[in-house]
Amino acid sequence: MKTVNYMPPGGPMQGYATVPATSDAKEYLRLLLRHKFGLLLTLLLGIGLATLYLISKAPTFEASTLLEVSDTGSLADAGGPQVYKPQKDLKEEANILRSRRVLNPVVDQYNLRNSVEPKRIPVLGDVTQRVPALASWFSNLEVAKQYAWSDASLEVAQFSVPRQWEDEALTLTVLADNKYTVDRDGISVIDEASVGENIFVELGENYDPMSLLVAEILAPEGVKFSLSKQSLQTTISDLSSNLITETSDAKSSMINIKLRGEDPQETADLVNSIAEQYSTVKLTSETREAQKQLAFYRESLPAVESNYIAAQAALTEFRDSRGVVNNDVQTRSDLEQIARLDAKISDLQIELNQIEGRYTVSHPDIKRLTKDIAEIRAERNRFRARVRNTPKIDSQLAVLENELARAKEIYDETVDALNKLERDQKAFVSQVSLWDPALTPRKPVSPNPLLAMVGGTLATLFVYMLYLTLRSALSTVISDQDSLERASGLPVFMNIPKSVAQKRLGNNATVDPRRLLPGTSSGGKALAPADSNVLALSKPEDYSIENLRGLRSMLEDVMDGAANNVLMITSPLPSMGKSFVSMNLAVLLAQAGKRVLLIDADYQRGLLHKNLGLPMGPGLPEVVRGKSELKETVKPTSVQNLYCIPRGFTGGEVGREMPSDKEFGAFMQVVAPRFDICIIDTPPVLSVATAASLGKHAGSSIMVIKEGEVKEPQLTEALKRLSFSGVRVNGCILNGSSAPTPRHYAYYREQID
Repeated sequence: MKTVNYMPPGGPMQGYATVPATSDAKEYLRLLLRHKFGLLLTLLLGIGLATLYLISKAPTFEASTLLEVSDTGSLADAGGPQVYKPQKDLKEEANILRSRRVLNPVVDQYNLRNSVEPKRIPVLGDVTQRVPALASWFSNLEVAKQYAWSDASLEVAQFSVPRQWEDEALTLTVLADNKYTVDRDGISVIDEASVGENIFVELGENYDPMSLLVAEILAPEGVKFSLSKQSLQTTISDLSSNLITETSDAKSSMINIKLRGEDPQETADLVNSIAEQYSTVKLTSETREAQKQLAFYRESLPAVESNYIAAQAALTEFRDSRGVVNNDVQTRSDLEQIARLDAKISDLQIELNQIEGRYTVSHPDIKRLTKDIAEIRAERNRFRARVRNTPKIDSQLAVLENELARAKEIYDETVDALNKLERDQKAFVSQVSLWDPALTPRKPVSPNPLLAMVGGTLATLFVYMLYLTLRSALSTVISDQDSLERASGLPVFMNIPKSVAQKRLGNNATVDPRRLLPGTSSGGKALAPADSNVLALSKPEDYSIENLRGLRSMLEDVMDGAANNVLMITSPLPSMGKSFVSMNLAVLLAQAGKRVLLIDADYQRGLLHKNLGLPMGPGLPEVVRGKSELKETVKPTSVQNLYCIPRGFTGGEVGREMPSDKEFGAFMQVVAPRFDICIIDTPPVLSVATAASLGKHAGSSIMVIKEGEVKEPQLTEALKRLSFSGVRVNGCILNGSSAPTPRHYAYYREQID
């Protein structure tokens, strides 16, 4: 015979993994299958949450426009000195787009600082907006009249508050006859006003007055609105956060401006206004220097023209009065040199005037021009000194002619420069070009129904699966054979799967003879009460019974070397299935030709007599204490070779006085030799002390554990109690296993059928 080696109760098993069962993929799938209904509920919860999100989330629309920002230079650079400019960075252009200089006029144009929102209950208010009947029912409730349950709007034409009240919400309550009240933190600000009435409220010497003009109210009486004047900084910050600028790459000159909002038409208008304002700001910046030069030449032209006319008049008058026509050659040559130097000084002076607006006096170009002008003036003074030595008339004539030539040259240069700037201004092309203006969007970009549904379900499933994983990893509940072997230190003889047929027992159904194993027969008649309550008789082909047949084959090895032929079957807690194992194992042993005695030692809750169709008593307490005869107590069953001692009568004197250890031991010494095997079904170890007491007289013991119902500390405590009482536990049985029926067994049953 074989010998089954086992460790003492509570001792560690050798060669078994110490990792939780969830580390194995198959075990993790089994864990999910055990909680399939939880996963289904979680899936439905995710769909429900996603639906609520889609209902409560206002649709968001996106409008976009396309701009080109070219690097053509500014108008002031035309014809001027070349100055190095770095290549344009579109990130800087994006910052300009978000600047207050661009967004402030747009905020003022669309009154974006005014915020008006009806008071709603989150989610529920959004649901009632879509269900008019529900909205009507809620609006009739007195306590709910302050909330907006359907569409409600308030149009404010003019609204201003003190700076101290900016970003604070005022409460506007709708009254009858198009009237309303306004309060702040429960304190009335406007007692009563009508729609269309311009209200001014003096708030004290330290506060600016408040003004309000409500143009229209579309809401039932009693509905409250939140009315606030946002600060400019908050409004621009909110608008900037919804503004998106995109470009294809760093070298691209195209900028795509996108803006998101809840009103599609307003969103498109806003993004177009931002693009136009950006273009205006850029154009103003580009033409600022040119405008300064134009203003300078336009202001200088009348004076230059006046000097030119005065010089002509002075020369004509001098010639007429003195009758002078020509000068000598030397004087004329000196005067020509003076004129040439004066023209050069004028050119340098104009150039100096042009760059003085751009650079400081310490700039090298300004210093150079100043030095050149000083040197040329010194040379001109030398020629003038030589001319003074000529006759007085010739000298005066030369001076007048020189002044006329210089005035004419200055006048011509001023007119040419002014005409050139005006032509360039008309032909100037701005650096910003609007390619595609924004159109009104038709479909919202958010929320995305498909993404919300998938994201909601996946998120809830992930959280639930994470919970299952952590609970399984941290839990001490015995959920499989590996955890049972680790916790008990004992071998697990058998995994008995859940049986659907066991739940349907007791309805006296007939069994098709073709479904029985070979050698069994029902005769096509209704089964006896015992047959209808015992799975091994009513459905012998069940996979649970097949596993018990395997245990029957192992019993000879399990009980080898035992002190007697008594087998105790117990469990740590109630409802573990020990009575199911005891009764069906006894039937299988009897069918194999063994004389079997089944003893119900659960004095309080034993039901073996009911399942086998026997009377309750007299039973074990009566026969052990000598209150009944052995032949009267050991009752035969409908199964050949199977006998049973029921639990006995409950209540009364006998029910209060249970057999002692000596009495039960003496009884077992008498009755056990008369049978091939005696099976004792005891109550749970942790419930009463019966198992520890009676187990001393059993040569072998088996602990039945139901999957997912017993914690490791509970099993350890049960084994400890049995060990202290001297009970020898041979191994365990895992009952109610969730593992599926193997396919090879289904194939085997098909072949039998």
